[in-house]
Amino acid sequence: MKKKSLILRLLPWVIVLALLAALVIFVGIPLYTKDETPHMYKPTIYYYEGDSKPLTMENEYLSFEMDPTTTHFKVVDKATGVEWLSNPADAANDKVANSAHKENLQATALITYCTSAGAVEMNNYKYSIENGNYQLQQLEDGSIRVDYAIGKIEKQYLIPQAITKERYDAFADQMKKSTKKKLSSNYALYEPEKLDSKKNKDEIIAMYPSVVEQPLYILKSDVKENVKKKVEEYFAEVGYSQEDYDLDMQLVAGAKESSASVFNVSLVYRLEDGDLVVEVPYDAIRYTEGYAITYVTPLPMFGAAGTEDEGFMFVPEGGGALIQLNNGKLQQSTYYANTYGWDYATRRDELINETRNTFPVFGMAKNGASFLCFMEGATSFGGVQADISMRYNSYNWLCAKYNVLHGDQYNVSAKTAQLVFMFESAIPDETVVHRYRFINSGDYVDMANAYGDYLRENDLLKDQKASEEVPVSVELVGAIDKTVVKFGLPIDSVFATTTFAQAEEIIGQLTDKGIKNLNVRLSGWMNGGLTQEVIQSVNVLNELGGKSALEQLIASSKEKNVNLFLDGISCFAYNSGIFEGFVPFGDAARYTTREQVVITRYDPITYIPQDWLEDYYLVRPDYAKDRTDTLIRFLDETDAAGISFRDIGSFLSGDYNPKDTTNREEVKAMNIQSMLDAKAAGQAVMVKVGNDYALPYADIITDMDLTGTKYSLIDQMVPFYQIAIHGLKDYTGEPINLSGDYYQEFLRCVEYGGGLNFTFMAEDAKVLQDTVHSSLFGSHYGSWAEDATAMISRYQADMQGLNQQRIVDHQQVSDFVAVTTYEDGTKVYVNYANEAYSEGGVEIAARDYTVERGQ
Repeated sequence: MKKKSLILRLLPWVIVLALLAALVIFVGIPLYTKDETPHMYKPTIYYYEGDSKPLTMENEYLSFEMDPTTTHFKVVDKATGVEWLSNPADAANDKVANSAHKENLQATALITYCTSAGAVEMNNYKYSIENGNYQLQQLEDGSIRVDYAIGKIEKQYLIPQAITKERYDAFADQMKKSTKKKLSSNYALYEPEKLDSKKNKDEIIAMYPSVVEQPLYILKSDVKENVKKKVEEYFAEVGYSQEDYDLDMQLVAGAKESSASVFNVSLVYRLEDGDLVVEVPYDAIRYTEGYAITYVTPLPMFGAAGTEDEGFMFVPEGGGALIQLNNGKLQQSTYYANTYGWDYATRRDELINETRNTFPVFGMAKNGASFLCFMEGATSFGGVQADISMRYNSYNWLCAKYNVLHGDQYNVSAKTAQLVFMFESAIPDETVVHRYRFINSGDYVDMANAYGDYLRENDLLKDQKASEEVPVSVELVGAIDKTVVKFGLPIDSVFATTTFAQAEEIIGQLTDKGIKNLNVRLSGWMNGGLTQEVIQSVNVLNELGGKSALEQLIASSKEKNVNLFLDGISCFAYNSGIFEGFVPFGDAARYTTREQVVITRYDPITYIPQDWLEDYYLVRPDYAKDRTDTLIRFLDETDAAGISFRDIGSFLSGDYNPKDTTNREEVKAMNIQSMLDAKAAGQAVMVKVGNDYALPYADIITDMDLTGTKYSLIDQMVPFYQIAIHGLKDYTGEPINLSGDYYQEFLRCVEYGGGLNFTFMAEDAKVLQDTVHSSLFGSHYGSWAEDATAMISRYQADMQGLNQQRIVDHQQVSDFVAVTTYEDGTKVYVNYANEAYSEGGVEIAARDYTVERGQ
């Protein structure tokens, strides 16, 4: 009985402890004391106390000068004399902008923070620079650092909030009679014996405890800012110092908070040869607890162009896009796209457009000169935004905006509509790095080649070269998942669309036609087919012929000098459960809300979830790495020539499980390591889409989105990225035979200097009915064999000798005709029009191309 009684007495405490543990694990209540507040919750308030002497940096190529009273700066290209300003010179007098947008024009940084009420954007002009809430340092290496305190900060004046009567009289007696009178109107005398007559007695004693022992002069609470400034001058004239202020502040027991929320953001500037390098170190970011900082935008107005300037803004949409300055498209939305696409570990409830930039570069060309900004650090947190003049102000501007803390909303209870924001527990240990390079040209081709030079400066790329022949990529789809009727019952089955023997036959037919540099991706060959189960182990599909037939295909491809890449998925879990080696509770990635990342497919027409299709999971990054390692080991054992990553190098998502957070930069490093592991195993690497960090490791990049999304604000799509990497790396566009207008896609590849890409399967497309693979309806090899081989043969012959050359020029000679020029002078003309083109001795048939060889 005693034992039972003891258990009953302890039971409530056990329950309480369990609930507390649950709160810590699932709700994220921090168990630190007041003295243990994390450093990120301890922002510092700065006050600039220097003079107005400019801070400067200079080298052989550039000079830099910063106004310390505003932290605005100019950088001058010494070769041309062109000046680039951090902010428009006449921003304060802009006739279009309202007061808030004038502040943004004069800001050197913008931040966004979140509270329970939602997101708030704050500029560092009104909330830091204007009030002098920053500090400046010129470091030993000559670089300049600016630390900002951003917020509604009450300005501190060097005047006593409270001062003993004796000290007050000592200072006042040194003042002129008129000054002394003005000073006295701002202070009230509180004496111990007269405290009982004061209505605010308790408040005064709490704030100034010594008032019960000695008379104090206390600053009145309604003194305005401009009057405080005058009082500061009165005291300064009689020698009141910082030491005096510190002494008098000892009389104050309960100093009020200076502001509701304060944020620290630092910018560091340095010159490196012809580049201006700007850093935003995340380890210097601080914020007031309860006001999570979610975004930071450094130098939002750098290089902004006015209404009289001529030129364009360059954004990395598709292969590149131009927005003409002052184009007047005020009915269209501001441009914004995420670097490397959406982070699937961030929740979204609808999908209208999948924004994506695969290379982190943006730039401005105006009046014959230009700059490019290479985003070097924390690139996966960034996104590029741009807008034209006359919408909010008189300037065209573009910049990069970076995520700091990831967060999502959590529904506290199914019985209420109450939502709370939940964020990462710590700011990532990363640094945003912008490298601004200045170019003596306003031509996008020169800008693209400047980017190409920058890429070739990378030790990992400087010795690389594209293949001699224009590449051809062919994906062969092995098997799909399909519901078939067996014994009168619908059964989910693996359905073969191209067996290993058929794949060998197709490859033989293509090589017999003389096709060179053939790269074959074999997808859907293992673990359930195209909608692949997790790679707990590699199970070669018997429906395709089994492992021995696969090995025969590998050997045959090598004999034919064909690069065979075996495809795999590691970042997502399709059709997988405990029997396949995937346990969602432990293996799925999580949102910041601790919920598993379950991905819903969206309808491309209505943009709403397709509830009738099975959801799938984003897996933990370390789980994905293990699956990739398993595939690499298998391919090594089977002597496969190459590995094709369907997700690595294309998708990039974090995992915000508070127990083991892995941000996108860390996942990017893991993906790079996987590619290095494959190379170390002797395997060639193929990636789809090709985010720029995959460039040094991929042997070929397929499925490049050459044109991106034609947002209405954009005026022209250009092959900027392809100009930069041509001759350095093999690449192709998207599958020609799956395009809505296959010949348009083919011509785009010709214009952009890319290889050709196809997706085939041996079975007739009718087998795709009643499956989720309707996007493959144009993939039947038998229907395409003749046209595809003719297209490839002609193209490889026409482009002979050009694949290793750089592109030196690209022009739009008419609305429908473009010409691409190579190093040896060869010009490739492409006509997209439905009628022939004839100009200057150049003849091009309708919807065709012609090659004019250099002399």
